[in-house]
Amino acid sequence: MLFFDAHCDILFAINSSEDLFSNKNHWDAQRALSNGPFIQVFSLFAVGESASDVKAKMESQLKLALETERKYPDKLQLIRSKDDLERCLKELSETRVYGLIEAEGSEILGGSLEELERLYESGLRILTLSWNNDNDVCDSVAGQNIHNGLSEFGRKVVEKAQGLGILIDVSHSSDKTVEDVLAITKSPIIASHSNARALCGHRRNLTDNQIKAIAKTGGVIGINLCPSFLNNSGNAEILDIIRHIEHISALAGTQYVGFGCDFDGIETLPSGITGVESMKTVIDFLLKLNYPEKDVEAIAGGNFVRLLKQIL
Repeated sequence: MLFFDAHCDILFAINSSEDLFSNKNHWDAQRALSNGPFIQVFSLFAVGESASDVKAKMESQLKLALETERKYPDKLQLIRSKDDLERCLKELSETRVYGLIEAEGSEILGGSLEELERLYESGLRILTLSWNNDNDVCDSVAGQNIHNGLSEFGRKVVEKAQGLGILIDVSHSSDKTVEDVLAITKSPIIASHSNARALCGHRRNLTDNQIKAIAKTGGVIGINLCPSFLNNSGNAEILDIIRHIEHISALAGTQYVGFGCDFDGIETLPSGITGVESMKTVIDFLLKLNYPEKDVEAIAGGNFVRLLKQIL
């Protein structure tokens, strides 16, 4: 079974003595592949004193990913095109991880639409509009609402990105930003690592209306494993993950839900989850609940793959 994880911060978490293939963080390629063939979205994520500082750190992470692919093509292949994706699906390798590059925050653009073109050429395929702060593109769910949603520049960014074939991601976006993106989008959008607010009231989660609207665009929602996004108590177990899958499936259909685990971007994990190696445990749980195998395969990876076939 093919696995697809729509969000991971390992490029942020590893230090100079570690690599992507074996480390002590939540995610490494060896443990990812223990589940089976694996496509990982690698997030470019950073915190800094200024937008330019954040951009520089994100660029450094992009350089690390590209250099790793160049040095170890037998272990890592980045997906840039539909041909790359088809090669991955044909190969279904259990020795090589396939990946996509995502930027978590529009700071990486440096206020320039032309920079978006350069980043696309470098391999960027997903743009998460914001992290936990407002930027020159939009308001964050944890920000100060400086634009009341998307800025004028942000509207241009969404249009330009979608024209290039970059997927827009609204995880971390304010409710008004999500509303604005939905109003202008011409392509499917995703919430790469967000859960259902009806089950857990954290502001980072999606309302039922947002879930249905994202699905209506043809997009997919990736379940986040952060315990405080899964359960109001802040303590979570595998059953909580299943509850969010079931809620989104009931609202929109099983074809619109997947995983965006947020490995190495969260401090704690649900009980029963030790890292990326536990993904098969979640899938086995679904199968034991008598989910049809075709639905489980779609949730595990097929839904995001279907979307990529349309976007790339």
